[in-house]
Amino acid sequence: MIGDALGRKVGSLGWPDIRERFGASGVTSLGPDADSNDHMSDGLVMLALSLDGAIRFDRALVRGLDPMVELRATYTLWSSGAGEGAGQAGWLGKHLPQRLVGSSAVDAVAAGLSGEPTGLPEFQYVAIPASVSSLVSREVIAHAGRVCRVLGMSGESVLAAQALSVILQQTVVTRNYIRGFSQVMEVDADEFGPEDGDLLRLMRAADSLSRPDITPEQIETLGDGFTPASALAIAACAVQSAGTNFDEAMRIAVNHSGNSAVTGALAGAIGGASFEGLEVIPPHWAENLSTSAKLVFRLAQDVPEQLSDSPRDDDEWNRRYPVMTEISSDAAAPSTASPISAQERFLGSMLAGAVGDALGFAVEFNDIDMIRRHHGADGVTGPVLRDGVAQVSDDTQMMLFTLEGLIRAHVARRMQPRDNDPVPEVQHAYQRWYHTQGPEWRTSGGPYAQHLQRPDGWLITHRELFASRAPGSTCMTALANFAQTGVFATPQHRINNSKGCGGVMRAAPVAAWSNDPSEVFLVAVRTAALTHSHPSGFLSAGVLAVIVHQLLREVPLRDAVRMARDLLVRWPEHEEQLQVLDRAVALAERGRVTPEELKAELGEGWVGEEALAIGLYAVLATDNLRDALLLSVNHSGDSDSTGIVCGNIGGALYGTRAIPADWLKTLELRQIIETITNDALAEFSPGPPTDPSWPQRYPAW
Repeated sequence: MIGDALGRKVGSLGWPDIRERFGASGVTSLGPDADSNDHMSDGLVMLALSLDGAIRFDRALVRGLDPMVELRATYTLWSSGAGEGAGQAGWLGKHLPQRLVGSSAVDAVAAGLSGEPTGLPEFQYVAIPASVSSLVSREVIAHAGRVCRVLGMSGESVLAAQALSVILQQTVVTRNYIRGFSQVMEVDADEFGPEDGDLLRLMRAADSLSRPDITPEQIETLGDGFTPASALAIAACAVQSAGTNFDEAMRIAVNHSGNSAVTGALAGAIGGASFEGLEVIPPHWAENLSTSAKLVFRLAQDVPEQLSDSPRDDDEWNRRYPVMTEISSDAAAPSTASPISAQERFLGSMLAGAVGDALGFAVEFNDIDMIRRHHGADGVTGPVLRDGVAQVSDDTQMMLFTLEGLIRAHVARRMQPRDNDPVPEVQHAYQRWYHTQGPEWRTSGGPYAQHLQRPDGWLITHRELFASRAPGSTCMTALANFAQTGVFATPQHRINNSKGCGGVMRAAPVAAWSNDPSEVFLVAVRTAALTHSHPSGFLSAGVLAVIVHQLLREVPLRDAVRMARDLLVRWPEHEEQLQVLDRAVALAERGRVTPEELKAELGEGWVGEEALAIGLYAVLATDNLRDALLLSVNHSGDSDSTGIVCGNIGGALYGTRAIPADWLKTLELRQIIETITNDALAEFSPGPPTDPSWPQRYPAW
């Protein structure tokens, strides 16, 4: 609070202007006029919301409720304005709402909750209360990461917040900030990105640069404080240069050309946690704080009371910090968000699958080191455009032809109810896709070409689908084999020993085929086995299709996985697929891991069971679609296939509303995907189309 207030005194002034206005030493105190401006800065807003959230998080935890749900509810309450929910707002309901009017921090929180973070630098302040969540540094790091992701933070922002949280935790425990810095740079360095990443590089530069006579010009070599890593490095350098002198730490932290409010706030947090805590802070600072800052200080005093071994649970405390999830369970408040329909979930699965494919296709054949070199320490953070679009791979192409085959099979079933086997129509669809990849129809169509001079239906008319996007050799060989023999490959009649991911990456549309999950599993297995004969190559497809099938019916994700697992173990030769599936679920309990750990635990995704595991893990380990997709593609391996699997699952879980709008705008084939998916929803509805043009669009024979 002190550093934030001092930094705001210089605002956006550069160092020469600061020196001209305040003298050679720059700004050194708040002055008696500070309290006259009771504006609640973005920093104070974020700190207030995060402190309130930390208390409610722990209260929910003590009650056996989901604390992350409570934390999200707290941020949602304040971001939407707490007027109507004054009872849920607790004691802050009388003091905070009027101070939040017009706050850009509130808008940023709302955007972050919806998965579209604005990059507000003050988001780093969520790490301050997170630092007291545990005495174990890696538990603090993990908790800070989870809190950050509630607000849609990712990449360097999360790493810097995690680093700040562990610095503060170690500083509080040891009463020495040096231990906190070494914990980041040495003991837990593997948690904070690559050695040459911005965070560790700048922290080590700050350590080397710190000295009692450091100048603003030297501070500015660390950056301007507008990036999370540079803000933390400047704060660390200021504290270390000042020794035990809090006033000097504040002076160094804010007197430079840059984001002085944030660097001052971070330095104040670290300095205030060191040595004797409040006793090291001269009284003139507190005397000149604004009323809003004093309100936040009062809130901060309640945090240790809640986190004590015997937290309060009396009536007054319950009124002060009501647990919203507990209130909701007693009398559910009406939700302002519309429910996610099965139709939106299915469209979300198809679109998000394609988005994940496009994100991963840009880096498919790159290892994580190359991804970081080309795209930065965070790897891919959004669509990589080629020719103005985010190009999809053969994965999305085959997903679309799978869906088309299922539509045509359903049309055939309506015409001949005894025709309940979709495999021939899906095989036919795959031969049409094979034709788009180069071979003439008379040689690629096999027995179907004997009946048709040219491939029929609506989908094949789109020339965009004729682009060659690194088609899988197993699929191409298997379809060439069928074109010559006309014999369907099955789990019993095997044509190869491939367990490549080409079967699972196209399996999600099968979720629409039947209301019976066991039939969905069977059809997904049989359609995958048309090209991939190893059990892990086709059983992975069954698992994915059933997970999506269950999510469409609003079954919780973990329950959907259990259903798929129960069906999996009924099949022979399931052991390998089962083992990797269980590893993915277990790994998700640890939260987000590094790409290196992901590879060690689940592989690279080139084979079916690994692609499924990585895609599923990414959804289980995150709480929003954007983070899940980025996690699923930033690794060494088959990033487009892990991305499409993640998108298929995450899109069914969160719906189309969760797909970042700017990502959809650049998605190749978007209109085709939306059209054929809506056609599928129409065909599989209780009242499918009956007009004469429909069988021409989706011929059945």
